[in-house]
Amino acid sequence: MKFNTALSFLVLSFCLLTSTSIKKISATLLLMEIFVVVFAIASLLQEILSVNFGIDQLFFLDLKGIEKQEAYPGRMSPITSFLFIIMGAGLFFAALSQKLRIYCQYAFHFVTIISSICIIGYFFSVPSLYKFSFLTPIAIHTAISFCILSMSASMLYPELGFTRIFTVKETGNIIAKRLFLQLFALIIIVTYLRLQFFEHSNFSINSGSIMGLKPSLAITSIGFILICFVFIYKAANAINQSGRKQKLAELHFKSVIESAPNAFIISDETGTITLVNKQTEKIFGYTKEELVGQKIDLLVPTKFRHGHPKNRNTYHSAPTARYFGAGRDLHGMRKDGTEFPVEIGLNPLTTADSTLILASVIDITKRKEQEATINQQVLELQNKNEELEQFNYIASHDLQEPLRTVNNFIKIIEEDHGKELNHEIKLYLEHIDLATKRMSMLVRSLLDFARLGKNRQLVYIDCNDILKDVVSDLNGLISSSGAEVRYGVMPHLYAYRLELRLVFQNLINNAIKFRKNDIPPIIKIHCHEEKNYYEFWVSDNGIGINPRYFERIFQIFKSLHKEGHFEGHGIGLAHCYKIVGLHMGKIWVESEPGEGSTFKFTISKFIDNNEQRSDEQAGKLHNAG
Repeated sequence: MKFNTALSFLVLSFCLLTSTSIKKISATLLLMEIFVVVFAIASLLQEILSVNFGIDQLFFLDLKGIEKQEAYPGRMSPITSFLFIIMGAGLFFAALSQKLRIYCQYAFHFVTIISSICIIGYFFSVPSLYKFSFLTPIAIHTAISFCILSMSASMLYPELGFTRIFTVKETGNIIAKRLFLQLFALIIIVTYLRLQFFEHSNFSINSGSIMGLKPSLAITSIGFILICFVFIYKAANAINQSGRKQKLAELHFKSVIESAPNAFIISDETGTITLVNKQTEKIFGYTKEELVGQKIDLLVPTKFRHGHPKNRNTYHSAPTARYFGAGRDLHGMRKDGTEFPVEIGLNPLTTADSTLILASVIDITKRKEQEATINQQVLELQNKNEELEQFNYIASHDLQEPLRTVNNFIKIIEEDHGKELNHEIKLYLEHIDLATKRMSMLVRSLLDFARLGKNRQLVYIDCNDILKDVVSDLNGLISSSGAEVRYGVMPHLYAYRLELRLVFQNLINNAIKFRKNDIPPIIKIHCHEEKNYYEFWVSDNGIGINPRYFERIFQIFKSLHKEGHFEGHGIGLAHCYKIVGLHMGKIWVESEPGEGSTFKFTISKFIDNNEQRSDEQAGKLHNAG
């Protein structure tokens, strides 16, 4: 090896080794790499231009070259100069710019390929492969040195270029690395054996034919190696891409499981746990390391463990998505031995090798506590309802009886001592009589309000028929007031017939009652259908309502006018409020004083006739609507 060649190898090797241990760009290393590039360019120009710059023996006299009477003692081969230019420039630009590293990496690969071709040329004794078109060939030790140096340089960036096939641990790369090395060795061995066969066979082949056969075999070997590498590289990339997609899917699956609020446990056909998420650790008190590899029976209460393997085998015989826990008492067991109620969902996960089971476990301890609280509240509500029923009975019998007694005594006093009573006493008795009658009316109204919807029945009704009946019942009032009731086509729906009829009756009655003195009342009724409910409008041209009283008017016994000014006891709209609540709807009013009023209410399409709600529940449902 020439001194200049050896010196260039030492300089680039030093730069290569040093660059692996420092993170920052070193000006010294860059200058050393530029020196090699400039020196190699100068050496190559000497060969191309047939000039002598005096650099061949600048550092060391080539005595052997002088003895052999070489034309240019100490001069490196043109191939060597060209490869040094590529290696030095590659290391220089790779250190300066991260974007250029991929191009520099392929430059290193090019040096590896050229040096490998030269080595194969020497191996098969084919000078044209290590001389190319130049007069001065590259030495075998120089070719080997370039091969080692270029492959070492490509290892600076193992994730780039063809180097990733041999460095990145992906499924395709592992297969490609093993396959390429085996094919490379196989092609070289087969080609060498074939050449030896022709050289030592008994066939009559002259030396000229053998010499012509060697380049053909060498080039064929190189072609096979390159073609195999290209196909293997493409196959590796395809396998890697498929593997990346699979890993990405697995990563997404694991991230979803990790972020889930439920405990997720994956087990195989033997019941061995293969994967758990953080929520599993939180609920059961075990760490992932303690659970993975253990039998899932570990999480089952001790008293049920003997039957769990049989249940598991039964499920594996016909795995389908199943849900357990609703209406049943299932329990899990924590690390400390405490049991807690759970709901479990099982889903089979089919893989290439077997069927895994994904178990979703929900800790329903708080829900059970809430259910117990609700059950207790329902029991208390039932007791309150029974007390209310008793109150209703007392109000309907015991409270009415004293009122009738007072009325009877008033009549007796008037009949027996009417002539003896002065005008003032008669006036007092008259007020007492009116008060007792009003009290009796209020008690009956309160009873009617309490019994409202007690025996309701959900039926499919025609609202046109209901309005026709209501108008017929109020015919006397409508005629005497000169009122006009207008309505179009009403819907057919499921509702409580008697109760809904009472809503229309009260709203029409109020519209006539609170009319203007000089204008005949006009009541308009219409309805439009929404996705989940029907909305009814009952509008009038009456005296209107101040917005500050919109909520007050729906309270029982709350009247906005002085007693005697308008008939009634302030219970009609309270009835409407309660009935609409029974229909899972809401009622409200839009009005301005002197501008009439529009009462709007909704009827839900999803009324549950089997659910017996209390009056308090109906009121809450109304407010939530």
